[in-house]
Amino acid sequence: MPPPRPQPGRAPSVTLPLRYMVAAAAAFALAALGVPWLAGDLAGHYYQPRVVALTHTITLGWITLTIMGAGFQLVPIVLERPVWSERAGRWQFLLLVPGIVGLVAHFYIGRRSGMLWAVGLIALGTIAYLVNMGLTLRGVSRRTFTADLMILAFAGLALTMVFGLALAVDRVVPFLPGSFFPALHAHFHLALLAWVMPMVIGVAARVYPMFLLAREPAGWPGRLQRWGLVLGVPAVVLGLLLAPPLVAPGAVVVSLVAAGHATWVLGMVRSRKRPALDWGLRFALTGTGFLVAATVMGLGFALDLLAGPHAGLAYAVLALGGWVSLTIVGMMLKIVPFLVWYRVYAPLAGRAAVPTLAQISWPAAEGVAYALLVPGMAGLALAVARGEAAWIRAAGLLLAPGALAFAAVLGRVLTHLWGAARPAASPAARGVTVR
Repeated sequence: MPPPRPQPGRAPSVTLPLRYMVAAAAAFALAALGVPWLAGDLAGHYYQPRVVALTHTITLGWITLTIMGAGFQLVPIVLERPVWSERAGRWQFLLLVPGIVGLVAHFYIGRRSGMLWAVGLIALGTIAYLVNMGLTLRGVSRRTFTADLMILAFAGLALTMVFGLALAVDRVVPFLPGSFFPALHAHFHLALLAWVMPMVIGVAARVYPMFLLAREPAGWPGRLQRWGLVLGVPAVVLGLLLAPPLVAPGAVVVSLVAAGHATWVLGMVRSRKRPALDWGLRFALTGTGFLVAATVMGLGFALDLLAGPHAGLAYAVLALGGWVSLTIVGMMLKIVPFLVWYRVYAPLAGRAAVPTLAQISWPAAEGVAYALLVPGMAGLALAVARGEAAWIRAAGLLLAPGALAFAAVLGRVLTHLWGAARPAASPAARGVTVR
């Protein structure tokens, strides 16, 4: 079964979300290729120029661009309202990409003063996105779990952007009170818990049942996730910044959010009618397993059972690389083929012989990507926890070809946009089968 079918006048042109996803996939491949190259840096402290550059390639180039692109496709479907302006979405993309490239480049070479213009472009692009989404949300009356979490995520993105801008200026012209590292940790958790987490688990609650042919999740785990985010995330962030005693109870509450999400995912897997799991679903479900591991580590830090830069970097790998990245890879392997199919072949359905989604994708390469990326992420978390450069390089040598295999799948799918294998009209064709 495909992702939600865009309705006329509701979803934007599929080329709008696709441009974000293609740029994001390129950032993911670049980051994976950088892991073996930066093995020596990753064996040390997490706050050094080239490690920070790698981190922002993942958080901004890969994760944020993907979520923004998916938002243009999913918000109209979830909230049943058209995107306010596609043109603004295209201009925003032209601000974000050079801004992210400039920021990552200046982090890499250690030039703090030069990164201010890049941060400015990212801030302008983010503001344009939030204004576009805000005007799209104007007048929404139907409230669902996914809609509520999307709204929380947009608020989290705004706060993350303001905080990140302040940190960037403070690195050049110090003005923030207090120590730098508590502010850095608060910025990381604000991005992870207030922007990424509500968006990922909110979208998952809507699309996983469609992918798995399972019943819609409902009940107490939904209330637990809503209130856990509203109460737990501010406690963690404010605790890291101002009041350390808030961190532990906040982390416990956030861990309940992860538990509620995992409970829903497990319930959907058990109730599914789809007998076999394709590679996209395997990626997404494996990502949930990494979320559990990252949550355990996060609790360890909050309860003072874990400490140190190596453990902190392992925690970031589990959260950003294991949970978020594998989940996004799985969703993209489901959504991108559908977007391409919808643009190229949907008008021909019933009038021509058209391929299935499986036929325009590349399941063999998806399997290779899974076989390399999953052990690569797990191995990288273990390697950075040990601080062993040789182990990190070995994990990177799994991640790099895994990311390239993923990129190759997307590349093969995208060739259909230029008419590759476009079918000839066939009066005998009467329908289409999708996975």
